[in-house]
Amino acid sequence: EKEMVIAIYAEAVEALKIGDAYFAGKKFKEAESLLPQSEWAAKASLMAAYADYSRNAYSSSIFILERHITNYPADNNIPYAHYLIAICYYEQILDEKKDLLPLLKAKEKFEFVMHNYPDTDYATDSRFKIDLIVDQLAAKEMSIARYYMKTEKWIPALNRLKIVVEKYDTTVFIEEALYRLVEVYYKLG
Repeated sequence: EKEMVIAIYAEAVEALKIGDAYFAGKKFKEAESLLPQSEWAAKASLMAAYADYSRNAYSSSIFILERHITNYPADNNIPYAHYLIAICYYEQILDEKKDLLPLLKAKEKFEFVMHNYPDTDYATDSRFKIDLIVDQLAAKEMSIARYYMKTEKWIPALNRLKIVVEKYDTTVFIEEALYRLVEVYYKLG
C-alpha cells in the first residue's frame, strides 16, 4: 500500500514539474485517499492544493487548504497552508476597480499569519503584502472620491476622502486626500 502511494505521489510530482498541474492535482488527491491520516496523506493534500493554486484554480485550492487545516491539525505545514490561502485571495485582486472581497479576505488571512506565526518567512511576506493591500484599498477609496467630485456629489466625496485620511494615512494618497478635502469643504462653503 505505502509503496503504491509513494509511486503515485512521485508520478504527481513529475506531472507538476512538466507543468501538468491538473493531472498532478488528481494524482495527489488519489495518493491522499489511499493512506488517509498518514504523513503521506498530509503531504499529498497540501500538494494537491498547491497544484490547483499553480493553475489558478484558486477557489478549489482554498477549499482543499481549509480541509487540510481541519484534517491535519498536527501537520507542521499548517502555517504554509494559511499563507497559501491568503495568497490565493491575493492573486484574485486584479485592480482597484474590481471586487473588494478578495482584498479584504487576503488582508484578514495575512494578518492571521502574522499574529499566529510571527517568526516565519510567511509573516515577513504577509507584512509586505498587507502594505500593498492597504495601498490598493486607499487607491480604491480615492478613485471613488474623484468620481464623486467629478459628478459634484460633494457629501459622498467628503466621506470617501475622510476614510483615506483616517484609515490610510500611511499611504501615498494622504496628501491628495487632504488637498481634495480642502477643495470639497470650499465647495460646500
